[in-house]
Amino acid sequence: MSLSATGSEPGGAPAERATRVRYALLGVATANAFLLYLDRICMSTVVHTPTFLHELGLSEGSVGNVLSAFFLAYALGQLPAGFLADRFGPRRMLVIYIALWSACTALTGLAASLTLLIAARLACGLAEAGAYPASARLISRWFPFGHRARASSVVAFGGRIGGAVAPWLTVSVIGALGAWRPVLWIYGAVGLILAGATHFLFRDDPTLHPGTNAAERELIRDSGPPPRPPDHGFPWRALLRHRGLWLLSLGAIGQNFGWALLVTWLPKYLQSVRHLGEADANFYTTIALSCGMAGVLFGGWWCDALSRWFGPRWGRRLPILIGGLVGALAYIACPSLGSATSIVVACGIVAFSTDSANPAIWTLAQDMGGNHVGATLAWSNMWGNLGASALAVCIPHALASSLHRADWSEVFWICAAAFLVFAGCGLFVDNTQVLHDAGRTET
Repeated sequence: MSLSATGSEPGGAPAERATRVRYALLGVATANAFLLYLDRICMSTVVHTPTFLHELGLSEGSVGNVLSAFFLAYALGQLPAGFLADRFGPRRMLVIYIALWSACTALTGLAASLTLLIAARLACGLAEAGAYPASARLISRWFPFGHRARASSVVAFGGRIGGAVAPWLTVSVIGALGAWRPVLWIYGAVGLILAGATHFLFRDDPTLHPGTNAAERELIRDSGPPPRPPDHGFPWRALLRHRGLWLLSLGAIGQNFGWALLVTWLPKYLQSVRHLGEADANFYTTIALSCGMAGVLFGGWWCDALSRWFGPRWGRRLPILIGGLVGALAYIACPSLGSATSIVVACGIVAFSTDSANPAIWTLAQDMGGNHVGATLAWSNMWGNLGASALAVCIPHALASSLHRADWSEVFWICAAAFLVFAGCGLFVDNTQVLHDAGRTET
């Protein structure tokens, strides 16, 4: 008979109350996600600051290459990083990943040329690539099936806080210190502290953690199928043959292509087209991105609720379908809006709708991943960040086109089309087809 967290032992004796170690792990994982996005997005502010531009003198095309370098490396690093998280466990690999990307962030502050700057961002992207696949595997081991979307949304919430405050915080620290390099050194030092906290608190499985009791371990184990023994191979054949993962990956390209506008070129648009100052443009960008924080928390509840109401298949599909359609409509409206405030409202709707779908994407990867959750999420993340990388370099080319209109209409329309691809792919993903260790799928 299973031990309840609040029930009684046979014979009327009070049951042992379940410990809550899983929530402490979730808190640290959320802090890691905050730093992940802070270090990722801060460069979108740094490269547009007067001190950076005066010192390095980069063209808009070179700035696009710097921003694209991170997303390209982040995309290409997904599969090996996800495999390593499955092979060696999320705890060990997360500590390594956090320490490496924090060191690379600090080294970016030492770069004195375009080549060194791109090299540092490539290295940072490779190091950050494994953070979310490893966190997804951790959540799949530490949280009951019916709570995974909400747990995933909390981690993603931490990332969105980091992304939202990055423009405002970075420009504020640069203004206070008078230079762009020290802010990257500070962010790197904070990361090393979080790497130590992750090593101290995390364990790959609840049974390995000295702080958990039998009640918490049974609460987690009794809520779903027991985890299978680790498989040290990489499921290449299964990934390549899995129709649902291809749909999820194509949708991720559309989602990230559309979303990346907010974290790469929106401050530049607000300055050059809407005539805001640097500080105001970054503050408005922070407001827009802050809407994603509410979206991701809403998305965790939304996905779990829809799964209860309509079953797990449509419960995972509907947040993606609705989020993609709403984001597309908001972008379509942007060229006709007449003020910077209305643009920020529309971009806030984009951020909310995009992030409301993210918990569904995580749970789809957890549902279909079987014993390869890290590799499964890494697969879709890889394709998604290739989309973000493409957006970062496409915008300068679009702006240089003779067909371009002064209000960036084409840019918003392209991003809207990308969101429609995202919505359409989510409509057909089947999470009942599980990745099999031997390279086949099972239901």
